[in-house]
Amino acid sequence: MKKKIYLYCIFCFVSISSFSQTKDVRKGDEAFAAKTYSIAKEYYLKAIDDAKASNDSATAAYATYKIAECYYEANNYERAIPCYQQAIDYKYQDTSKSMYRHYADMLMMIGDNKLAREMYEKQLSLNQSDNVAKMRLKACDFIDTAQTFETMYEVRNIQELNTRYSEFAPARCWSKIVFASSRFSKDSIIYTFTGDGFEDLYETYYNEEANTWTPAQKLNGSINSTFNDGSFTLDLKTQTAYFMQCNGVSGGEKNCNIYLSKYNDDKQTWDKPTIFQYNTTAYSSGHPSISPDGLTLYFASNNPAGQGGTDIWMCKRDTVTNTWGAPVNLGSTINTANNEMFPYAADNNGVYFSSNGHPGYGGLDLFYAPKVGNSFGKPINLRPPFNSSADDFSLMYITENSGIFASNRIGGVGNDDIYMFSLKEVKIEATGRVVDGANNTPIANAFVLVKNVTTEQTDTLITDNDGMYYISGMEANMQYKIFAYQTGYLNPDGKLINTQGVTQYTYLDSIHGFDMNFVLQKIEKDKEYEIRDIYYDLDKYELRPASVEELNKLVAVLNNNPDICIQINSHTDERASDTYNIILSNNRAKSVVDYLHSQGIDDKRLTWKGWGETKPIFKDAQSEDEHQANRRTTFSIVNFEELELSKKAEEHKSTIDRLESHGKQAPRQQGIYFRLQIGASKAKCNNKTFAKLTGDYAKLPTYCSKESDGLYRYTVGSFTSFQEATKMKDEIDKLGYNSFVVAYENGNRIQINEALRKIQQTEKK
Repeated sequence: MKKKIYLYCIFCFVSISSFSQTKDVRKGDEAFAAKTYSIAKEYYLKAIDDAKASNDSATAAYATYKIAECYYEANNYERAIPCYQQAIDYKYQDTSKSMYRHYADMLMMIGDNKLAREMYEKQLSLNQSDNVAKMRLKACDFIDTAQTFETMYEVRNIQELNTRYSEFAPARCWSKIVFASSRFSKDSIIYTFTGDGFEDLYETYYNEEANTWTPAQKLNGSINSTFNDGSFTLDLKTQTAYFMQCNGVSGGEKNCNIYLSKYNDDKQTWDKPTIFQYNTTAYSSGHPSISPDGLTLYFASNNPAGQGGTDIWMCKRDTVTNTWGAPVNLGSTINTANNEMFPYAADNNGVYFSSNGHPGYGGLDLFYAPKVGNSFGKPINLRPPFNSSADDFSLMYITENSGIFASNRIGGVGNDDIYMFSLKEVKIEATGRVVDGANNTPIANAFVLVKNVTTEQTDTLITDNDGMYYISGMEANMQYKIFAYQTGYLNPDGKLINTQGVTQYTYLDSIHGFDMNFVLQKIEKDKEYEIRDIYYDLDKYELRPASVEELNKLVAVLNNNPDICIQINSHTDERASDTYNIILSNNRAKSVVDYLHSQGIDDKRLTWKGWGETKPIFKDAQSEDEHQANRRTTFSIVNFEELELSKKAEEHKSTIDRLESHGKQAPRQQGIYFRLQIGASKAKCNNKTFAKLTGDYAKLPTYCSKESDGLYRYTVGSFTSFQEATKMKDEIDKLGYNSFVVAYENGNRIQINEALRKIQQTEKK
């Protein structure tokens, strides 16, 4: 969360070094003191350019440190970290005695707990009275000793709502969701604290059944001011919104206050706001949240009568006079000397809030404090995936098992993003391989059709260079039929997969006892394909029951390859007369054709021939095994020329190209790698999502994969480092995307922090 989110920054004073060597440094310091950090940064950058030209390392070191501080104040940890490290490399002497703590704070945000600990210890060696650093060291201990629990929830970035700016503080407003955003609109002005726009309130509608969000629109009426507006809550009984406004109507105020705005049903708009009765210019109040029964208004304030920093307070409604009582601090069980904010009551049994004062994973963490009589019990850390090494805050429920919260965790679309959490569905994945039956080599670019027999929905996948395909979005209590197709090959029968009764994560592959592999036989002119296990009694031509199962496979091949016409060939051994063997083999071949015809195969596609002993595999066979090899039934394709395989190969390639333009199934690469997710949708893959990738960016590989939550996710590129992926994100976002970085290990999606930790561990070995 950016420290500009109101209370976190209003009373956050940073000591300014007296160092001032140049005009640009002086102007930068003035802008920094005025908290116009985006302006300050530009002056410091100019100072560095001049310092390099004049070989003035002292000025370069100071300006670099101050740029790091600008990023720190905006909570841009990705850019702050290299600047702090460069300042340290410059051997900058920090007179404020806070640099190492700030650097450590940023390291905590990316999950580098080990180096953060070193920096906190360095900070305390320079400033033993730094209680914040001491508290942060306890957080490092918490992270090192925290137990890992299997989470029941999964979290996704709501990419369709987020922008490269900040989106946060979601709240319910009847059937819609209201949130704050610093995105620019036609009447926005630049907030010089960060260079973004001032926050306004937006609304969106969530379609639970379709799992889709409507495009965000500004709230109608006078509720949005020219300056910062956010943290909305609705009193259903009075149709009155309580929200937070900072900087005042004119923009000159230094604090934040709670305002009220009543909804006008006739005009369908919000009336002009009025100030809440317990506001003051002496300190700030904000982040209001009304309990479901409408009798408690929770909010955050840096009221000096509190525990320190910002605390959670509450007002009780008098049910007789319908007025709010005086604010009451929630006490030291919840509030600390640091910051507690963003309260939310999902029910009347407790309160959710965010804090950087209780032991956590770094930044603000989400906590829940249960009601115990008239007070609250010890706060419970919600742990991952709700909490990360960054700031996690402003949680709210949409349904009993799902909701949303905000976070600036690494790899997001913008600074603060809105994330959705929901109970994990049963995850069923499958993988298999398509190979050439002649030599067991992989077949790339084969089509794998996945049909949900229950719902009749289908997906088409494409095998990678190793002949592999991967299915990620299978559902429990369904039946699936999977087919493999490649031009120039006989298409075998599909594989029936039943997921009835699956209640836990299941991976379907050959290692786990599931035959998901396909062996394709190439269509060749004059080739005889053996039909195994076709047996007859001695001197008989009636089919044995055991032969039927194998012939049913041939029926499936004919049904899956409707263009081919075949000849059934029957061969005998050499132990009877030529004439006898010709008649016997002819009758045996005819019995196979009769069976195929009985199973619905058009007799125009079938012919037969008995070869007797004229084409033995083993001439003058000696052993019984050799005689058995000679007694065989085969089929050959008699309309090879009519199949026009070269033409079909061109059509196949054209289809592949078309599917790839829509984004093909992402390959499961080995090791850790990163991609950029540019979109997610319930609708099937659509090349319009990739339409902006023109010019040099058209060369980026694009993928569209259906995942276990039913969403099709569009990703581009494949990068070996997070920095490389972030750099490309900046580039393609200029094209109009709101992308974010996702990490994978061996084809499985993992958290960014986990990927970075594993890369660091590998590099240290």
